Amino acid sequence: MDQVDELEDLLRELSAELGQVYRWAAEQAGVNQTDLMSLYFIRSSEGSATPKALAEHLGLTSGATAILLNRLEARGLIQRTPHPTDRRAVLLSLGAGASEKGLLDLRETVRRLNGSVIDELTAEEAEVVKRFMHRLLANTRDSLRRIRSQEAKGADHLP
Repeated sequence: MDQVDELEDLLRELSAELGQVYRWAAEQAGVNQTDLMSLYFIRSSEGSATPKALAEHLGLTSGATAILLNRLEARGLIQRTPHPTDRRAVLLSLGAGASEKGLLDLRETVRRLNGSVIDELTAEEAEVVKRFMHRLLANTRDSLRRIRSQEAKGADHLP
């Protein structure tokens, strides 16, 4: 097995395990995993999240996103406010209900699960890992956007 195959296998296995952690966290919070991922996206957007950006991030249609946002808003987990410069748009932010029951405390859970492994890294090793993960994340996002764009245009051959 070459280095690329081994890294791909490890990343796939890590992704699957983290998916299990996210599913468990969503169950504990009484929401589904897509709802939880939506809340994380809205939180990390720091006031700039829009329904369109959320739909693109999750890979959902506008109709599915509208249903999702209605569900989250009805539970008090998000709120929609008019966009300050675009009268047709809205911005998404976390609602009061999002702070209940440690809904967004997954970072602490992951830290409890993996903190000792991360703490073993030297500062130099941590920088290499962070650089690799940032580059891999950016490349994966860009590649997926490109594939989805080609699919939307009806391209027959994907990269």
